[in-house]
Amino acid sequence: MLRRVRIRPLAWLRSVHAKLFLLLGLVTSVLTVAVAYNITRNSGRELESYTRKLTIDTAGTVETDVVERDPGFKDPDKLDQLLSSIAGPDRSIFQIDVFKRIGKSNEVELVRSSGDEANVDWGPEIGSYLALTASQAELVDLNTGSRAWKVYQPIRSHKPGQPPLGLIRVYCDLERWDVIWDNNLKRTLHTLPGVLLGEFILLWLILRVLISDPIEAMVLAMQQLERGEAKARVTIKRSDELGLIATRFNEMAVQLERAGEEREALIREIRGLNANLQDRIDAALSELQAKNAELASMAERMALLREELSTQERLAVAGQLAATFAHEVGTPLNLVNGHLQLMDAQSDLPDKLRERLRVIHAQIQRVGDIVRRMLDLTRRPQLHREAQAFADLLDDLQQLWAPTLTSHGVTVETEIPAGCRLDVDRKQMEQLFLNLMKNAVDAMPAGGTVRLAAKPAEDSTPNGPWWELRFSDSGQGIPADLLSQVFRPMFTTKPEGKGTGLGLSICREIVRNHGGDIRLDSTEGKGTCVVFTLPGAVA
Repeated sequence: MLRRVRIRPLAWLRSVHAKLFLLLGLVTSVLTVAVAYNITRNSGRELESYTRKLTIDTAGTVETDVVERDPGFKDPDKLDQLLSSIAGPDRSIFQIDVFKRIGKSNEVELVRSSGDEANVDWGPEIGSYLALTASQAELVDLNTGSRAWKVYQPIRSHKPGQPPLGLIRVYCDLERWDVIWDNNLKRTLHTLPGVLLGEFILLWLILRVLISDPIEAMVLAMQQLERGEAKARVTIKRSDELGLIATRFNEMAVQLERAGEEREALIREIRGLNANLQDRIDAALSELQAKNAELASMAERMALLREELSTQERLAVAGQLAATFAHEVGTPLNLVNGHLQLMDAQSDLPDKLRERLRVIHAQIQRVGDIVRRMLDLTRRPQLHREAQAFADLLDDLQQLWAPTLTSHGVTVETEIPAGCRLDVDRKQMEQLFLNLMKNAVDAMPAGGTVRLAAKPAEDSTPNGPWWELRFSDSGQGIPADLLSQVFRPMFTTKPEGKGTGLGLSICREIVRNHGGDIRLDSTEGKGTCVVFTLPGAVA
């Protein structure tokens, strides 16, 4: 039964048959061409070697005949007969020139030539070849465009110690031999494509029978098995690797057939047992998800309650401390304030001193306000909000913190728009910025720069403008693992005795009392930036 073969070039190029065919075809082609090239090249070399030996042998024959028959060159006719019998225009040895030595010098003269003696190219200078100890052959180009061997052979006497009798020059034309070599090359080039084509056809058939057909049979069986035809088998009976693969495939197909039958039986059994299992699983999952959501909500509420309880406990401790502090500090402050009022009542005080007394009196009042605000931490303070320009507030703050900044080598850079107006409690704003400045100065023991910038917040509206303020320093920064705790009351990163842990907690309460929000960005070793929002005043 003939099988119909479909030729698909692209699919064939991706096959093992194509790859092996192309690889082996390339190798055999290269080897065949290399062998043909070497044979042709060696034949050319052999032709050159043969004609060189022929030319040297001819020169030796002429030398022997001259030495034995006429060493003195007394009978040129005999020499002429010898030359005409060996050389001629229709022969490979187309010209032989015989020269005799003149006296004892190295000069020579032409005795006979097989060619036209009038056109023989010679001169006294060729006498230098008399010093040769052996024949000298060289390839020369003729006027006809062909090549020729030119051999110089000294004529040596049989008597030892005697100088050469003369010189023989033999020309062997290679034109005929080149024609023979060209014909051989043409025959090789004409035959080579047929040889290569035959090799390709034979190689294609061998690979087809040994590799492609068995692989296609196995692929077909695999496709049948993939479609669910459990009876698919490979009918390859060979003892090589492909036969072993086919045997293993058939054994695997038998095992798959048995496993398929067992699987179908097991599926039928599982379906019978699992009729209502999915519904029960879905119900259990829904109930579990509801419980998980409830637990998560309860855990979140408990975390918030714990945080609020902790805050209230800390605020209670802070209230107790504030009450004690107010009791201990209030009396001395009242005495100092009374003495200041008495001094201020004197009419002969200089204006400069009176100004300083007023500054001291204002700071004592601020201390008293701070004590009262510490007491107010246990209850929500009442705000006395009023519209005011942020620039005016900064001018007053500059007078308060100027001595501290100067002594610590801290400079302040501001970027405040001219229309920045806030609707805030002025005293709480002073406390907010003084606390932030104190933290910044403590974070820059070697001095540094504080930058204060303001810009309209993203959630501003025409009826309710908001401003985003950024208070940043170039200090030591706060470790990342402590950032979540900085707003907790009584928590501080400062050394013992330098902080109470209430500064940032108070700042957060002030901002939140004004309806704003506050956060802190910090990179250890680079500095800290406090970002907060405050309500703006409608112009």
